[in-house]
Amino acid sequence: MFFSQSELSLEFLGIFMIKRGVSTSSTYNDRCYDSISIRLDGHAQFNFENEEVTIGRGDVLYLPKNQNYSQKTNGETVLAIHFINYSFSEKVKAEVLNAENFEDIEKLAIKMYREWQDKSRGYRYKCISLFYEMLHILTVQAQKDEHYTSARNQLLTKAVNYIHSNYRNEQISISNLAYMCSVSETYFRKIFNEMHSVSPLRYIINLKLEYASQLLRSGLYSIVDISEKSGFNDVKYFSRLFKKRYGVTPSEYMKIIPEKEWK
Repeated sequence: MFFSQSELSLEFLGIFMIKRGVSTSSTYNDRCYDSISIRLDGHAQFNFENEEVTIGRGDVLYLPKNQNYSQKTNGETVLAIHFINYSFSEKVKAEVLNAENFEDIEKLAIKMYREWQDKSRGYRYKCISLFYEMLHILTVQAQKDEHYTSARNQLLTKAVNYIHSNYRNEQISISNLAYMCSVSETYFRKIFNEMHSVSPLRYIINLKLEYASQLLRSGLYSIVDISEKSGFNDVKYFSRLFKKRYGVTPSEYMKIIPEKEWK
């Protein structure tokens, strides 16, 4: 995350309270500043170079300068902080963080907005102080999230390694994978899905299909052989799963591969 650096060099441009009705907007390399926005109410859909995310109350959105995006909303209230970030030499990406302590973030953001509006003596220093307090809350949360993610990764390591070593050679039992990790099958399925965004069974099937696609690209094996080598006992079942994932049957897939890839 952009605020994970030990030091930041920032210059505030403005703090705004923005209320939108139904609207659609987009920007392409024409924003010369970074921004952090806190959704106080409503929702918005953002598309960042084909990655779509929905952002609502409790979410903090960071947009670096020149970030391409499109946005749609049916109504929202946003507190936006615009600033120049002098700390980066490399291109960074948009980030979304769901704030656990959102009430604290909200209070700090609103206080910043009021200080910026009042413009009493030293208001910029006050706003910077509040901003860094906000970043501290988000940094602590990010560290907790990273620790939690690391712990779950370590928990699954033995099972994932076993899957990658044996997915073509046997029918892997999910209950056995859970046993390897010393957790219940229900909990294993839950954390596996959270970490890999698919069920353990779908993960194994996807590995088999990816391996099958590589064999198909070689042009050296029949579809029956490829089905067996990829760990499928039924060629019809293999063909059905392959078409569902790639949109074509294995035989059709072989025909659309350029001849040069067969050599």
